Amino acid sequence: MTSKENSKWMCLELFSGAGGSSLGYARAGLNIQFSIEKDFAAAQTYAQNHPNTQVWQEPIENVDFSEFKGVDILLGSPPCQPFSVAGKQLADVDNRDMIPEFTRAIRTLRPRAFIMENVAGLSTARYGVYWAQVQREWQTLGYHLHLAILDAADFGVPQRRARLFAVGFKDPRAFEFPQPIHGSRAGLLPFIKSGSVLNTRTDESLEGAIVTYAKNPVLRPSPWAGMLVNGGGRPIELDAPSPTIPASAGGNRTHIVDFGGVLLEYHRHLYAGGVVREGLVEGVRRLTLTESALLQGFSLEYQFLGAKTSQYRQIGNAVPPPLAEAMGNAVRRALEGEEYLEKYDGKTISSSSAHQFQGTLF
Repeated sequence: MTSKENSKWMCLELFSGAGGSSLGYARAGLNIQFSIEKDFAAAQTYAQNHPNTQVWQEPIENVDFSEFKGVDILLGSPPCQPFSVAGKQLADVDNRDMIPEFTRAIRTLRPRAFIMENVAGLSTARYGVYWAQVQREWQTLGYHLHLAILDAADFGVPQRRARLFAVGFKDPRAFEFPQPIHGSRAGLLPFIKSGSVLNTRTDESLEGAIVTYAKNPVLRPSPWAGMLVNGGGRPIELDAPSPTIPASAGGNRTHIVDFGGVLLEYHRHLYAGGVVREGLVEGVRRLTLTESALLQGFSLEYQFLGAKTSQYRQIGNAVPPPLAEAMGNAVRRALEGEEYLEKYDGKTISSSSAHQFQGTLF
């Protein structure tokens, strides 16, 4: 296997969401044969856009991973809420912590490699004891670990999104994380501007997603920081990658498009000692679903299903496909670089065995 077009590494992806990571991994030549996602709408979206993957809608705790023996690579993005700065940061005390389930899958399947993605906050001192324990468990299972925080903007995504990647190999591998392609350093391509994927007009409904002046604005030196309006969204700097698209987007938690510089002028106004304004901010609007997806690195062809709030959540939870593609290429190169590599032999899980699994098969 000397080219990614011929690569047939069989993969199982856990917590696959709407399929952004799978899209990127598949572009890198990984063969995503099986996907497990408990959210019904996200699983529908995945099945719609990944017709060659068998998708089960099932809580991961109910999964018998022995049904998937033979997979080469285990992929997954366990829920990040237990470690996100936007949450209560309860780590293993939070019942949404699914990293132990990811570890259970490793223990059962013993794949040649795994890739786990999560928020960068997991690697901070706050979770030091917990994160060290997880790594020791993986090492006890015989895996050689590689850890790094990568920013999606460095790989051609018009959005700042720092994510932690943990890569494990059953055998020692000459592995290197992907190097930035975009950035401000010499020799790199410029960052993709958020304004390049946003439209000056939109036909999508934004009912309920209004922008109103904050009664007590929080002023910062940067017009892109602070809080000048009500809600959780922030104005987007159109000449730079956007801030991270959150899973809580939708309604007044959605970031703001300000083509006319209305909020820039208001920021200058307040800094000069001007009075606080009230009411609706004319001339600005919230991001549409399509724009949110484009800022995550999805194409216009990718179809999201379910209620609008669910679609915003699916988009905000996704791993940007270009970032996953860069990671997939790096892991594939490491696996294919060993002299004793056995080529993919066409092994699959039999249909009779697969259908014994009790999830909802799309």
